[in-house]
Amino acid sequence: MFNRFDFMMGEGNNIVMIIPGMLPHADTYTVSISENDIDIKAGYDKIASVPYENEEVYQRIANNVQIGVVEYDDPSTFPSHITKVAYVEVRRYA
Repeated sequence: MFNRFDFMMGEGNNIVMIIPGMLPHADTYTVSISENDIDIKAGYDKIASVPYENEEVYQRIANNVQIGVVEYDDPSTFPSHITKVAYVEVRRYA
């Protein structure tokens, strides 16, 4: 469904995920991150898995319980607000 994500970073550990498209309707959303990739779940369904290696993004997301998500279909009408909130799940490999 998605093949890339972007991020806006603020002060401290603040981070917002930017998604070029719309998420399917769900009661909850989860951003599941490891040091190598990011998955998004809508409810229990994984809807995206993207390789992503950026230590700063990983640390910021991992240090939050939830993050804001901005969805957009048309770059000329980029939203001025967070459109969804996602829970954070950190996957660490032994």
